[in-house]
Amino acid sequence: MRIYYSVVTSADYHIGRLMDKLDGLGLTDNTIVIFSADNGPEDIYIRNATHSSVGSSGPFRGRKRSLYEGGVRTPFIIRWPNGVSAGRINNDTALCAVDLLPTFCKLAGVDIDGLELDGEDMTYALRGQTAHRNKPLMWEWRFNIHGHWLHKSPMLSIRDGDWKLLLNPDHSRIELYNIPKDPMELNNCTDVLPEHVARMADRVLAWQHILPEGPVDPNAGSNAYPWPGTFENTNV
Repeated sequence: MRIYYSVVTSADYHIGRLMDKLDGLGLTDNTIVIFSADNGPEDIYIRNATHSSVGSSGPFRGRKRSLYEGGVRTPFIIRWPNGVSAGRINNDTALCAVDLLPTFCKLAGVDIDGLELDGEDMTYALRGQTAHRNKPLMWEWRFNIHGHWLHKSPMLSIRDGDWKLLLNPDHSRIELYNIPKDPMELNNCTDVLPEHVARMADRVLAWQHILPEGPVDPNAGSNAYPWPGTFENTNV
């Protein structure tokens, strides 16, 4: 715990130095500063990582490496005095790191027409407004996920609108959730909406086929534990 707190304290100090420098240069008002993370908190079951595993993913399933919300939903804090008022909270927009390039290019007046980019312009979100995506978001994790079985997701995931599908390439696990209504991903709607499953599965599997080849852990997306009929009495 002391190591974790010391790292947080150090980060706070050095981010403060950056902010002070921007103030001193007179650049604060028109400079975008974003504080975020690349994944959820480290898992407590990994050796030599105990000091970095005290972070919390709040109410969400999953931690680092998991494709459940606790692994991929991270804070995204922006300071931009000339662009957005302080204190605004946006819990509705699905924004990803792949959106930053087209968004910053748009804000800087850079012409990117004709370029095939994975992300899209999310300027509205940076200005504190709700922005609805046109492109789905997709993830892949090819390796083992540590910790409690409740956090162990399938290998692939796609978020399209309100819906999020998780599955293994061989269809050994398929899970569909309405994220705004079920952010903890407990109510699997696969059997209720097979048309959503088919459409989203085709999209994410086609995307996976164009990814670079690489090693795949035999335990990736493991379903060696039972899917419970109820989450009552489950110790997470």
